[in-house]
Parts: sequence; C-alpha cells; structure tokens
Amino acid sequence: MSWAHYLLQVNIYLIVFFCFYKILLDKETYFVLNRIYLIASGVLSLTIPFLRFEWLTTQPVAQQVYTGVDQLSSFVAQTNVVDPTVERFGWGNLVVAIYISGILFFVFRFIYQLVAVRKMFHRASNGTAFSFLNKKLISEDVPEPETINLHEEVHIKQKHTLDVLFFEFLGIFTWFNPIIYAYKHTVKNIHEFLADEAAAEFQGDKEMYSLLLLSQAFGTRPSDLTNGFFTKSLIKKRIFMLHKQRSKKTAILKYGLFVPLFALTLILSSATIRKNDQLLAVAEQIPLENIKTAVSETLDVPMKVVEVQLAPRQHAEEIDKKILTPSTEKKTTNIARLDEFYYFVGSNIEYPAEAIKNEIQGDVRINLNVSEGKILGLTTKGELGSAISKQLENVVMSYKPKLPLEDGQYSFVTTLRLNDAVNEVHSEADNAPKGFTELGKIIVQGQKTEEQKVYDHISLATPPSYPGGIQKFYEFLGATVKYPTEASRKQIQGTVYVRFIIEKDGSVTNISTEGRRMGYGLDEEAVRAMQLSRRWNPGLENGKPIRTQYNIPVKFTLPNVKPEEKEVKKAVEPLHVEDLMVRVRSYKNMPKEPLYFVDGAPEDFSEIHRIKPESIESIDVLKDASAMALYGQRAENGVILITTKKLAKSKNQIK
Repeated sequence: MSWAHYLLQVNIYLIVFFCFYKILLDKETYFVLNRIYLIASGVLSLTIPFLRFEWLTTQPVAQQVYTGVDQLSSFVAQTNVVDPTVERFGWGNLVVAIYISGILFFVFRFIYQLVAVRKMFHRASNGTAFSFLNKKLISEDVPEPETINLHEEVHIKQKHTLDVLFFEFLGIFTWFNPIIYAYKHTVKNIHEFLADEAAAEFQGDKEMYSLLLLSQAFGTRPSDLTNGFFTKSLIKKRIFMLHKQRSKKTAILKYGLFVPLFALTLILSSATIRKNDQLLAVAEQIPLENIKTAVSETLDVPMKVVEVQLAPRQHAEEIDKKILTPSTEKKTTNIARLDEFYYFVGSNIEYPAEAIKNEIQGDVRINLNVSEGKILGLTTKGELGSAISKQLENVVMSYKPKLPLEDGQYSFVTTLRLNDAVNEVHSEADNAPKGFTELGKIIVQGQKTEEQKVYDHISLATPPSYPGGIQKFYEFLGATVKYPTEASRKQIQGTVYVRFIIEKDGSVTNISTEGRRMGYGLDEEAVRAMQLSRRWNPGLENGKPIRTQYNIPVKFTLPNVKPEEKEVKKAVEPLHVEDLMVRVRSYKNMPKEPLYFVDGAPEDFSEIHRIKPESIESIDVLKDASAMALYGQRAENGVILITTKKLAKSKNQIK
C-alpha cells in the first residue's frame, strides 16, 4: 500500500464517519459520547486501511493481480494492460509538490501558534481567560472569576487540549480535506458545551451564566490551540445548547447499537474500499513514495549528471554498484526532464571486465535521432573500444518508454572512470556536433574490490527476507509490474526467471534473467520491477551479513486466455495431485534426487511422503537447463515445487 493510497483511504473514512455524526448524533446532548465518537473516528480512519478482513469476503480467482508460492514460486500477473509510453503523468508530480507545500505551511503555522500561546501566558491582555494543557490564565478584571475558573478547570481535567492537538496533527497531513476543519470546529464546540454545563451548574442559574457569556461577546480572541472562555464565534451556539432540552435516554441506542454496527460495517467493507480500481488508479499517479523526484520533475531542472558505480558479471574483480544522487552540471539548453532515461541507461551499463583489467577509462559521445519520442537511430564516438560502444548502443536502443523530447537531434556523454586507476584517461569527449542539443552526462564510476563469495539462499539457515514478509513483496510486485502492451496484444504468456544478488547492506544488484527469453518486453518488465525493490534483510552466515544469490520465477498470465497446446512441453511442467507419489518414487530410484520445495522452503525427501494429496494446491517441476540456471549444479536432476492449499489461500488475498 503506497502512501498516496493510504492517504486517500484515510480521508474517505474521515468523510464517512463525520457524515454519520452529522446525520444521527450532532443534535444530541450526550456531549461526552460525541467527543468519544469524534476521537474514535480519527483513530479508526488512520487504522482501518491497515486492517485485513479478506477472509470474510469472497474473492473470485479471475480478479487476482498476483499469486505466488513463497520466494521460489511463480507470480501470476493479471492486470489491466498499461501502455508503458503513458505511465507517467505530470499532474501527479504537481499534486505531490502542492501537497508537500501545504504540509510545510501548516507545520510552520502550528509552530507559530505554539509560540503565540507561550507569549500569551507572559503577556496577558485585559479580559482574557483561556487554558492550554495543564495551564490556565484568567485576568483579574474578568467578571465572575470563580465561575470562569471552574470552566477552565473542566478543560484541564478532561484533557481537552489533547483532542485539539490530535486533530491539529491529523490536519497537517489531511489539510486538503475540508472535513478535517469541520472536525476541529465540532470538537472545540463539544469542549465548550461540557465546560458550560459544569460552570452553569456551579453558578446555579443558566440565565445568569448566559448573560455572563453575552457580556463578554467582544472579548479577546484566543489562539486556535487554546480553550478560551470568551470565544465570540461560539457564544450563540453555546447558549443554545445550554438551554436545549436534554436528549432522551432512548437516544443512547444510537451510541450503543448504531455506532458499533456502523463501525463494524465500515471495517468489513475496508477490503472493497482498499481494492477499488479507481482509487488505486488515482493513487498510482501520485508518486508520494519518491517525493524528491516528484518535486524535482515538477520544477525545471533540465541538466542531470547520473553517477553510477557498476559491476561486471562473473568476473574475479567486480565493481560495487550504487546509484548516487543526481547533481546539476553546466546548463547548455533548457530541455525536458530525463531522469528516468538517465537512470535506465546508467543502471544497465556494465563496466567490461577487460576494460577494468586494462584500466581503460574515458568518454563516449552518443548522438541520437528522436522522432515522436522514439529513438530512431544513434551513432557513437569514442576511443574505448568496440565492446563498450556496442554495449552503449544496445542499452540506449532498448529503452522503450516515450522520451519527453521534441523531434530532433540530441547528444550526451557517457563517462567511464575507475577509482585508483594508474593509467590516464584514453579520450575525452568533444562538444556536441552542430545542430545537436546537449543532454545530461552519465558517469559510470568503478572501484576495484576483492571478490566476495556469493552464497545460495537455499543453503542458508537465515536466508534473506523482504521487509514485512513475503506477502509485502507480493504487494510490491502487484503494484509495480505492468503487463507489456505488445505481449498482451499478442496474448503472450510464460515464465521469466529472474536472478539477482542481495548485498550485505540488503540492496538488490546484478539483476538478470536466465534461461529462454520470453521476448515481447516480458523479460525487461520483470527486471525493471526488481530494480525498484527496496532493500532486503540480508542473509546471515554465523550471524554476519553475506552476499546471497536469489531466484524468482515471474509467471505472466492473462485472464481468460488458455495456454496453447504447443506450449505445454516446456521447462516448467505442471503435475496433477494424483501423480505426486508416482513421480516422487520414480525420482527416488534415480542415482540422485531432485531438490524439493514445499511452499517455498527446502524439504528433505523423507518428509515429502507425509504430505496429504488432498492438501496440495499445485505442483511444478523445473528441469534441464532452467533448473540448473536457477539452482546450480545441485539441480541437475530437476526441482519439484509443491504449493499447499494453506499457502494458496493466503496468496489469493494479494491484489
């Protein structure tokens, strides 16, 4: 659940709870219960989005977005087809910028009010009476000081300031919702009604107490954070409620019956609200997870230098990979923002092993021809060798999203640098050719380190784990993967095997696909999704973090599309439950056994026969090169993946 999605849900619940209050409870004189209801409404609005009651609802299989069998199982993507060329909308970034500006304004406003309250206690004006937390200030010249003192004591004893502060904090993050201001106003009214009841009873005459309120109707206005006796905007309502006939006891049924039923109904419907397609679509376009990027993309910051430290694959000397914060370089023209393009190119460039060995470093200039946002062709210029130039060409041409550029010719420089290198730079790029617009520079900076052993996660007692558990990882993939348009149009389905390394610090590096390529953008989409993963909890060996290889089969399927007969015979072979023991026995008689996984966890063959066939949801067999590509030499006899119905039931809750 993204922050934008959470905020939208919170504001929906705030509105629904307050509407219920205005319809049924606003006219009642059970002020204590009204106060409790409003505070509970705020708390429930914040917590309901985190509640999970899907087990009480029926979720049709056809509506699944993702299902998975723990770390090693297939992820099934059944989503609306999204054209990758229109995934980003400028209005979302603008909304984020406005929202953050509003938060900053109300934070500073809140701080200013706190300072103002502090000054009020030191510089009291005539006719002032108010309280804040456990402090009160009553001027000597106020009429009926004993009555007013009791009024403020009620505010202090009943902790009314805490209610005010709670809604002030809530209002900072929901400032755009008009209902939050209604909450603030209503809660302050209730505070005054409660204090007026006690003060009028103390004075013994409601008429005299009403005259006391009227006599000071033009008194000093206190701060919004304080409980002020002479708040002129509330005096009419306070006098009205003071003389209003008390609610009948039968009205208590509203609080004892209707309120709990309403709250329970709202909680049970939370799954429907949380999974509403329209709500998810709006939240997806508001990138609150990356505030810095959203704000910078809203502003006009054309030139970026993306510094990347990358590693060559399968080489004794490797480069630590780290994406650094983009910095601003000399501006040559006011071009559109290209952060995503820079990051894609920088993240996919591999510093060639031969170049590291020979300490080759220098610049390569890339000249592009762009039409309708697409790269039609390019040329490279540099003296770093054909391997580097060819790699750059392949990476740039593989970028599929539409570039935010007008038709024309563009040029940018990719710089390869090695830290602590003895050799000098081979070549430095010239200026952009005449007629070409200069873009930003991408710096690939490497540092030689000693080779570090990479462990297989299935051999560890403490393997890596995703923060919050594997279900959170499913939710992340469900919100990230987009079914490629071309693959959907041609109804291409299949499994992409993704391999990556979880570093000691939990970062995900060396992301690649193994085995037969699916094509049509499926392989690239699986890699792209993993590149956006947050840090994992690293695997541990003897209590110390280690580098761990991890494997994820990502299975792309479309709803209402059956696999073709010709695709049945492939690397992943489904088995029927009744075939389980037959297959297992046949494997047992082989010289070496396959690897077994039950719900994603390695399992010995001796435990397999304990599984009841009726408890099995599905069985997959990985064989030949696909199994060995994912699990190494130990998988030469294949891998059996067993999913139980218990895990499948929990998977079906993931949207």
